[in-house]
Amino acid sequence: MDRRNFIAAVGSALVYANAVPSLAQYVIPDGQVRLVFNENPYGPSPKALAAVKDILSLSAYYPDSPTDYPIRDDLFDAISSKHQLTHENLFVSSGSNEGLQAALMAYGQEGAVLTPALTYNDHLGYAERLGVSIVRVPLRDDLQVDLDAMAARVDESISVVYLANPNNPTGVPIDADELRAFCKKVGSKALVIVDEAYNELTANPSANSMVDLVRADGNVLVMRTFSKIFGMAGMRIGYGMARPDIVDRVSKHVMAWPNGVGLTAAYHSYIDDEFIAFSREKVSEGRAMVNQTFQDVGINPVPSVTNFVFADIGRDAKAFRQAMANEGVLINGGYAGYPNYIRVSMGKLEDLETFDRVFKRVFARAV
Repeated sequence: MDRRNFIAAVGSALVYANAVPSLAQYVIPDGQVRLVFNENPYGPSPKALAAVKDILSLSAYYPDSPTDYPIRDDLFDAISSKHQLTHENLFVSSGSNEGLQAALMAYGQEGAVLTPALTYNDHLGYAERLGVSIVRVPLRDDLQVDLDAMAARVDESISVVYLANPNNPTGVPIDADELRAFCKKVGSKALVIVDEAYNELTANPSANSMVDLVRADGNVLVMRTFSKIFGMAGMRIGYGMARPDIVDRVSKHVMAWPNGVGLTAAYHSYIDDEFIAFSREKVSEGRAMVNQTFQDVGINPVPSVTNFVFADIGRDAKAFRQAMANEGVLINGGYAGYPNYIRVSMGKLEDLETFDRVFKRVFARAV
């Protein structure tokens, strides 16, 4: 290609990219450190990337039907084998958020949704906009979910109870035995949704999970995602585990035609134990670095078992967040009822070194 045609081709590509803003959303500007969305920047798994490359050429076509996804059956085989479930206990969604929204659409019209006051909120806001009533119970002073207060609030007006374990944005886990007892008690009155988006990041994922209640036909829906430890946030794959009747009811509110490329990546990520172990190790290293950054300036962060750290910085978190963004480091902060708290996601270790320098510089001056 001669120079004139090359320049024309590049120009056309730039015009097209500008005309499709979504293409720019996957590009992090040079010098920017993004520690805001609890992603795994080391993902996706190399095995997932290799598998996706082999099937991208088929992305132009629909499968024969919305249910004709052999790779989904492979994924369901792997999940059901690990958790002693059947395919009838499983459904797939566009990220766990779609599954959560679908569950609230399926069950939230019968009564209110009970939830901790500080927790993951995207699906709750969506349900609220559709007219679903949300009842929020404050956390305990130690930032633990107040299971006793929540159990006391469940009556005939409550149709769904939502809990994230570990909780987001605190990173605090709910004791597994206490949560299991809560689910058994409350499940007689309402569907209990346990959002386990960060389960695989904990030290003992199996012991911390409520999947055993699914095996026991409990009134429980366990949601998982491939957006966190598996490093596939942009591919939008989540899945739910529940009794077949719950799966059938929720699935009616999940969009058909799932992401075949994402399912392929999900299956190969799910069986890549080496990548999972690597990711868990990097998260642990990063969490220690961020904790040390806070401790160096006299802040005691909330003990976290996830890929983010929650901390009270003793000043307005929204203003601090903006000051950090002005220096190229994106974090979260400024939560309802917790205006002085920030949340820092684990990036790559070099990103966290940058965070350390910028945080200390910004913290040292008045905000």
